[in-house]
Amino acid sequence: MPKKSAGEFDLRKIINSLGAGILCCKNDDALTIVYASSPFYEMLGYREGEITALNGQEPNRVLSADQHYDRQDFVRNLSRDGNALVELKLIKKNGHHIWVNCSLRLLVEEDGSELLCGVIQDITVKRRLLNKEREQFEIIRKAKRELAASEERYRIIMEQAADPIMDYNFKTQEIYYSHPFRDRFGTGFSTDGLLDSLCHSNIVFEEDRQRLVDDMYRFMHGEKQKNPDYRFMDVHGNYRWYRVRSTIIRDEKGELSRMIVFFIDIDSQKRENLRLKERAERDLLSGLYNHVTTSRLIDEAICGSGGEDQHALFLIDIDNFKDINDHLGHLLGDEVIEEVSAKLKSQFRGDDIIGRIGGDEFVVFLKNISTMDIKRKAELLQRVFRSIRSERNAKFQISGSIGVSIYPKDGRDYHELFQKADAAMYAVKHNGKNSCCTYSDIEQ
Repeated sequence: MPKKSAGEFDLRKIINSLGAGILCCKNDDALTIVYASSPFYEMLGYREGEITALNGQEPNRVLSADQHYDRQDFVRNLSRDGNALVELKLIKKNGHHIWVNCSLRLLVEEDGSELLCGVIQDITVKRRLLNKEREQFEIIRKAKRELAASEERYRIIMEQAADPIMDYNFKTQEIYYSHPFRDRFGTGFSTDGLLDSLCHSNIVFEEDRQRLVDDMYRFMHGEKQKNPDYRFMDVHGNYRWYRVRSTIIRDEKGELSRMIVFFIDIDSQKRENLRLKERAERDLLSGLYNHVTTSRLIDEAICGSGGEDQHALFLIDIDNFKDINDHLGHLLGDEVIEEVSAKLKSQFRGDDIIGRIGGDEFVVFLKNISTMDIKRKAELLQRVFRSIRSERNAKFQISGSIGVSIYPKDGRDYHELFQKADAAMYAVKHNGKNSCCTYSDIEQ
């Protein structure tokens, strides 16, 4: 073995420590190896001397069979300074393949022979990652194309739909309104907090705003819509009934992404239903709630009561009403009923329950009332009756006997409270009429 100089030894040591393979081969069809560093052989799993050419004969052929090497074509593609950067697929000794990046330079010897010398780097992992990125990029690009097409189809559907549609983006807080929406309502809602906007928007009927906000909040948190009918103001300033149908779209994390809302005009149907409901719930002569509705509403109010709430049920009977009918006729008797009903409605709050439960009997249910106010209301009712005179015969002064029961002391439902108030009212009848008595009074 020829003796190496210290300089030559150090140079090889440096070359072998670079982490990349150093290759010098002839520019012939076989790419015959003149010199290769240890990292080059390690890269391919060979020992030094086991392979003599990249494009040699089997079984030690290194260049993959699907890699065609055309020496003349390669030379033509060299840059002006004689450098070339190519990627090659090489076969390792174990049969697996790797991809290498070859930075080569064409060198011409004095005898005219050509050498290709340069650095060989294993880029298999890098190439695999790059291919994966390309695949992912293509998947994303395809998804974007499909999304764009889907969005376009969605927009076309929105514009062609006859009903107003609103599309709210929770991420960007942007709202898209279809043309029918703008044609119908003229404007939209503020994007700065949709629920807060609904609370203050004149588009929503004032009495429906809080219910709409509460319903939307529950719907966004997974509950189903129960009674999604609300009034919205159109471009002419008129409120119409709409049924709101909403669809929530969530992202891959389950978070709110978009909400698509359809507004279906049900104004004619809703008003007819309300009219029929009103007729079914009301007494035709007095306009007050009938007996069935009165008892139901009172039981519902009691069910929604807290532990500290106190309510009062007033049972009112017009004194001597039979005499009025017998002496003045049923028409005048009806007028008395109508006037008493009107007086009762004018003296109580909107959330109080007032009903006519019989020919000359009325019920008033007052919610959350103190004991002192119960007495004041009883005195007020007596003054109401004294203010009514028969227009045809002033000698028939109208008066009423009033029995009162108190929740929860005297009963915990309409039936119990009615029985106690009825007992108190009949005690008044037996003691001269035209007065008021609570159930507690007759128990003492």
